[in-house]
Amino acid sequence: MSTLLLISDNEVLNSLYAVNLKIYTDSELVCFDNIDQSIDHINDPENEISAVICVDRMGREDTALIAYNSLLESGLFDIPFYVVGNKGELTEDMDILEDPFDIKNVIGTLAKRLGITAKDMVRKKVPDYYPMPIRMFFSLQHMPCDVYILKDGHFNQIYEEQDPVFPKIKSYLDQKVTTLYVHSSMRFKFVTEVTTALKRSVEKLTKKSPREEKLEVVQQGIETVAERLFQDTEVTQEILDLSSKCMKVMMNVIETVPSLKDLIKDLTSNKSGFLYSHSIIAGYVANHILDNIEWGGESHKEKLKFVLFFHDMHLTTVYKNHSDLEYEESLVFDERLSEEEKEVVIAHAAQAAESIKNYPQLPLGVDSIIRQHHGTSNGMGFATTYKDDISPLAKVLIVAEAFTEKMLEALYSGEQIDVAQTCSELKTKFPKHTYVKITKTLLNIKL
Repeated sequence: MSTLLLISDNEVLNSLYAVNLKIYTDSELVCFDNIDQSIDHINDPENEISAVICVDRMGREDTALIAYNSLLESGLFDIPFYVVGNKGELTEDMDILEDPFDIKNVIGTLAKRLGITAKDMVRKKVPDYYPMPIRMFFSLQHMPCDVYILKDGHFNQIYEEQDPVFPKIKSYLDQKVTTLYVHSSMRFKFVTEVTTALKRSVEKLTKKSPREEKLEVVQQGIETVAERLFQDTEVTQEILDLSSKCMKVMMNVIETVPSLKDLIKDLTSNKSGFLYSHSIIAGYVANHILDNIEWGGESHKEKLKFVLFFHDMHLTTVYKNHSDLEYEESLVFDERLSEEEKEVVIAHAAQAAESIKNYPQLPLGVDSIIRQHHGTSNGMGFATTYKDDISPLAKVLIVAEAFTEKMLEALYSGEQIDVAQTCSELKTKFPKHTYVKITKTLLNIKL
């Protein structure tokens, strides 16, 4: 096992690295937020160090330079040294992690230097049985592999390869089962076949297709694209076609549904999960805002469809393991989530923004909007105070999601939705002028 030395006073960064580097590279992480303790650790010959990751500065100290010189003085010339931030006076042969929150890149960079291959990482990070959202099965006629259900801590086989999917699959949905499992060795085959089948389902949709059917296909599309992008960061033509068609269907539903009440009725009828329902309803609200604010236009709606489709896709890995999860901001305090899952929640906006960067012909600024959709400029965590230094469309989504949560809270408690009161509460939460202006457009939203 490799031992990595992290010198950083950034708690979020430390937590992210501790979890992800352990899982993906099987490395032990020793962390210090004090340069003196770090130097003592470096100077102790009993301590094994495979690589050093160091922030450029802590307070007024040039931390990276001090730590690097300490390595040289101890005769540790061959240890890889990574700087988080600005290299400053360090030599050109030192490596820099320009975006320390790009976890995939950090893992890949360190794994390469440590001699860990992609196959090694796949072998370490994947359990024997791999979870798949139940809706990913709906576009299939026959099972491409054996399928299992987790019950009382045991994986019980419920389908054999080539068994018909329907009508049996509906009975599990009726029982509120949200996740089924395939053997990990079959997960790539499964997702590939689902992608092909789902493309056919999308192509069969017409303008006259029922809204419930369109919403169902879009949900399957989001979950399938997410699984494909987790397996391979390259956006293939197949994924490009599927996501483009699903985005078009999604916006058609949002723009043509008569009222919010009708949309909620359709989502309820489909037994759609909270994460997906929340995104679609927020999309309806955001679309209304863009129709009623002076700077809103078709170019913003084009960006909105990308943002809605991709912004929470990294959360699907968490929600499929916990079917009764609801509001995102509360998840980091939820005792049911593992530390790894909480780190996914904290970083999901940054990770989604990074994942979509390679999407061909991505509208300008979409990755930034996704990164900022919880009010933080770097996509890490959730803002407690909302500033003006983020994209206007990110502000639209922030207000739309907050309105959606207020509305869902009222529905779940059996109360009437008071739009004026809700807008008043949002103005208190988002007191900056630009947010207030966005909030005012909701006073005439059609429920």
